[in-house]
Formats: sequence, structure tokens, C-alpha cells
Amino acid sequence: MEDNKNIKSLLLQEQWEASFFEIVEQYSERLLYCAVGILKSESLAQDALQEGMINIWKNLHKFKGNSHPFTWCYTIVRNASLNELKKEKRHLSADLEIAFAAQSPSELKWDSEQINAKMQAVLTGLPEKQQLVFELRYYQDLSFKDIAELTGTSVGALKANYHHAKNKMEEKLIGLLNLP
Repeated sequence: MEDNKNIKSLLLQEQWEASFFEIVEQYSERLLYCAVGILKSESLAQDALQEGMINIWKNLHKFKGNSHPFTWCYTIVRNASLNELKKEKRHLSADLEIAFAAQSPSELKWDSEQINAKMQAVLTGLPEKQQLVFELRYYQDLSFKDIAELTGTSVGALKANYHHAKNKMEEKLIGLLNLP
């Protein structure tokens, strides 16, 4: 956490270049994992990370110190990834409509990419807080304590958000898979 304090103090002292260098140096890898977790594609994730870093640079002056620098950067890269996912979903929806029309439910077999795409589609339909908690817990494998520290939310509230997100994900995915 010492590194976070260094970045935070650089930001609050309006040392934009130094703080951006530290953000890139310390957070790039973790932010890339965030983007890959959402997009399931290294090349799309790289594009989203680049877009996110541009947005971070443009908005460094807006950081007020109310959150951890990583949480602030994570949110920006997450939003860039979700925007990239929306672009990809337009293409995927057309493909899925064709696939559903061509196959009966008993013949429907999905590969792991299609299942991941469906999971992401369902995930983006959740409330933002539930999405964030689910992504950090499920995809990033962070403990509730670590998530609480990053988001400034209590562990109990995070567990409740994760529980609701998990139940909604299960319910919607079971419906998509036509399972009893």
C-alpha cells in the first residue's frame, strides 16, 4: 500500500507526469488482467487498456483523493473495457441470433468462448456495484477484505452484493441454457 500512497501524494501535489509514470509502472499488469477478464481477448484488452490509460492521463487533474488510486484507475479501465465489449456484443448478437435460429435447444452446444461471452453479457446486465464486486471476486480472485480496502465498502456489504450478483448470474445463465 506504500506505493498507492506515493501515487496518491503525487496526484494531490499535481505532479501529473510522475504520477502517470507510477500508475503505468505499478498498475498496468493488473489493469490488463481486468480488461482481459471482461473481454476474454488479449488484443481487445490491450486496446481497452490503451484507451483507459489515455482517459487516465486526460483526467489526472480530476482525482480528488477520495479513493485509492488503483480503484480510480480500475474504474476507468473497466469502463473502457465495457465500451469495447459493447462494440463486440453488437457483432456477437447477430451471430447468436443466427445460431439460435439454426439449432433446436437439444442440439445447442457452446464452446468456452461462447459461454464466456454469455457470462459477460449477463454480467453487464447487473447493477454496477454488483458487477464490480463479482469481477474482483470471481475473475481477479481478490478476498473480500482486499475488495473492501479498494472500494471503501464494508466486507458485509460486499458479501451481500456478491451473493446477489452470483444468484442473478446463475438464474439468467440457467435460463439461457434451458436447464431445469
